[in-house]
Amino acid sequence: MDNSEKKLCPYCNAEINNNAQKCKYCGEWVIKNENDLPIEIKHFNWGAFLMNWIWGIMHKKYITLLYFPACLIPVIGPILISIWFGFAGNKWAWESKNWESIEQFNEVQANWVKLWIILAVLSLIILIKVFVVLSLIGSANV
Repeated sequence: MDNSEKKLCPYCNAEINNNAQKCKYCGEWVIKNENDLPIEIKHFNWGAFLMNWIWGIMHKKYITLLYFPACLIPVIGPILISIWFGFAGNKWAWESKNWESIEQFNEVQANWVKLWIILAVLSLIILIKVFVVLSLIGSANV
């Protein structure tokens, strides 16, 4: 490769050699690892946090099944492991398949949160109905 070819540093826009691994002006590494996440998806994954093991199975990340043994530690276990899934979720999901675009990826991950909201609302409605029915049964004179 010819050293006279130039490229722009993605961090400071300085002109550097095309084969440079580190920018001599800002000091940032400019080589890209294929496993690097795009900056647009480097955020907390609420779908992995809220739907943990179900989300994990759908993304072929069976490590999320650790949720069940974590439940043996009351309260703290499920919360801590869910937080871990939330922070690692986008990396796992990004690696799980070839996404068409970052927008498609973000849309799919947002749909997991919508699914959780729908399930939470339906569960609350069913819980209220069961409570009302059991209250009526309990207050009935036999």
